[in-house]
Amino acid sequence: MTNPLIATISQEQSLCVSLSPLELLSLCVLPPMLLSLVGLYLFRKAIPLRFLKQSHDVTGPFFSTLGTVYGIFLAFVFTATWQAFSTTSTNVVQEARYLRDLYFVTKAFPQPTQGELQQLLRNYRDSVVNDEWKSLEKGEASPKTSQLEKKIGEVYLRFNPGNDQEKEFLRTSFHYITNINSLRASRIDDSSSSLPPVLWLVLLVGAVATVGLSYLFEAQNFWLQAILTILLTGVICMTFYIIIDLDFPFIGGTTISSEPFQRIEMN
Repeated sequence: MTNPLIATISQEQSLCVSLSPLELLSLCVLPPMLLSLVGLYLFRKAIPLRFLKQSHDVTGPFFSTLGTVYGIFLAFVFTATWQAFSTTSTNVVQEARYLRDLYFVTKAFPQPTQGELQQLLRNYRDSVVNDEWKSLEKGEASPKTSQLEKKIGEVYLRFNPGNDQEKEFLRTSFHYITNINSLRASRIDDSSSSLPPVLWLVLLVGAVATVGLSYLFEAQNFWLQAILTILLTGVICMTFYIIIDLDFPFIGGTTISSEPFQRIEMN
């Protein structure tokens, strides 16, 4: 039987695909803010201010400690997600550079191998830009790009160098191909990777506990406390949105562009 929590969390990427960035932001922020306001109203109706004043000596330090611990944990998750996004972006640039260098080295090979390789590499670049970047939105590789990758490798394997210079260029080409294939595999993996469900569980429980403990303060003015509670909830939920947005680097409001591949000149 499927774990309901895992099933829910696994829909994270499908939400990014089906919703626009603004819709996803609204979904992440507005309902929790409304719930926090309703929760505060019901709590104030049920618990008298006199009780809150009596327990302030206990709830104050506890809220401060919990807020600090949760803030550190939230910052850690955000930083890790941003670093993963930056690494993926760097890998895309490096992959494009290897492809550019591989195309340049083909000029050292005789015809018809040179022409065949150059045409395949041009097709591969175009397929990455036009086909695979769309597939990455769903965390998938493009079958057309994978087929071209295979054909390029087969041409290099069939090539029989006629002199030492061609042997050296072939060795260099295999080095570039190995790195391109490795970086492409990482790019595909990164397109569908997400936070483990247990981390989301801790983030959500921590958010509920932090916002819930804020109810225990005895502000005489209800709407002042309501505004502060809504702001606290909004900040936490906007951080959730940013984490989700960065978690899938090829879709959403903050995406990695295929521009490094588009800039490769293959004439």
